Amino acid sequence: MKKTSGIIGAILFVLGAVLLFAGRSYIKPAFSTPVDIEETGMEAIEPGTAVETDLNMIFERFSRRENRDYHVIPVWSGEYTYFIPLSISSDRAGEYTRVVDETMNFAYGYKDTYGTENVHFQGVVLELDDTTAEKMKDWFREKELFVKESDMDKVMLPYILHQVDLAGVKQNTVLFIWIMIVGLVFLCVGIFLPVEIKVSPKLKETKINGVTYRVEQLRTINSLIMKGKKQEAQKLLTEKFYVDSGYAAFVVDNWNEYFY
Repeated sequence: MKKTSGIIGAILFVLGAVLLFAGRSYIKPAFSTPVDIEETGMEAIEPGTAVETDLNMIFERFSRRENRDYHVIPVWSGEYTYFIPLSISSDRAGEYTRVVDETMNFAYGYKDTYGTENVHFQGVVLELDDTTAEKMKDWFREKELFVKESDMDKVMLPYILHQVDLAGVKQNTVLFIWIMIVGLVFLCVGIFLPVEIKVSPKLKETKINGVTYRVEQLRTINSLIMKGKKQEAQKLLTEKFYVDSGYAAFVVDNWNEYFY
């Protein structure tokens, strides 16, 4: 029981810790108030900011990897327009199709307006990674949107909008913390709960330092040891059973060899 509790506790604690670590980038945003970048612009965000907004201009996908689709979206900072990548789960791509189609039709001159379609976005701001940045630049080059590379760099912000269910992250975070707490309780039980020494039904007597005792005579000592009161058990052995104090300490430390 003691060993099993310790193993179960260690597994649960490590599992909860690993799951929390895996989602560490989303924990703080999940417990904060989301920012609407359409109202505030990009001045109000930084990596780790929760974002909830309606997007009405999304360019075509420029990359797909690890079950994520990456698009380019325009954002505003003051009077200036910048571009950042939008990362969405591939299984949610269908929700963004109408906005993407309308944006690209406007970009290619097939329509005179855009913004009649929109999609609700919820997620977090992350730092822009090198792979996504380079693939985004490749898309800019392919579309020949910039004459100079330096112009491209000027309009790219070092952020990425990463779509994630913030409410789900919040629920999972609480769940993972509880898993760790339960694991810690089991672990403590496994470490600190005294080992229960059961007397064999066949054992009627035992020997200590060559002297034979009935197990009934030793139950008080056993009870003290079970409670962690080894010094009291050692003293009782010395005073009542006349066992040398040094040997009494040995007996108490190896009690399962005498009382089992």
